[in-house]
Amino acid sequence: MSHDNVTPFRRPPPKRAPAPQQEGWGFKTHRGKAVLAHFLTIAAFVLSLLFPAPPMSFVALAVAVAGFLFVYSNRGAAMPWANTHHEHALRTLVIGYSILTLLSLLGMLVNTPLSLEQVRNGVAQFAFWVGLATMLWALLRALIALVLAVLRRPVWNPRGWLV
Repeated sequence: MSHDNVTPFRRPPPKRAPAPQQEGWGFKTHRGKAVLAHFLTIAAFVLSLLFPAPPMSFVALAVAVAGFLFVYSNRGAAMPWANTHHEHALRTLVIGYSILTLLSLLGMLVNTPLSLEQVRNGVAQFAFWVGLATMLWALLRALIALVLAVLRRPVWNPRGWLV
C-alpha cells in the first residue's frame, strides 16, 4: 500500500528571525525605516492640505502611494516595536485618504446643475470641516508616532483609531 505513505508530522519551514537592531539613523535601521514611514505620512497629508486641487494634488497622492508601498513592503520584517509603527502608518494613510476620497466624491455628486445652491453650500462646508478634522487627526497621529519612533518605543495601539 504505497498510497497511504503519508507523513503527518512534517515540520514547518523555519521562520526567518527579524534582523538585529542596528545603531544610527540610516534607512537600513529599524528606527530609520519607522521614522521615514511617519515622515512620508506627514508629507502626504501636508501636501494634500497645501495643494487640494489638481494638478498639484497628484504630488500629494504620489507621496501617499510611495509611503503606502514603503510601509507595506516593510511590514512584518522589522523588530516588534518597529512593526507597530509600520502598521500605524499604514492605517493612518488608508483611513485618512479613504475619508478624503469619500468627501471629494460627495462634493462631485452635489456639484451638479440640478442641485440647489443651499445644498451645495452646506455640503461644501461639511466637506471642508470634516476634511480639516481628518487632516488634523492624521497629522497629530503621525507626529506622536514619529516621536515614539525616534525614541524606539512601540505605538500603544497601532490598530486603533486614536494615537
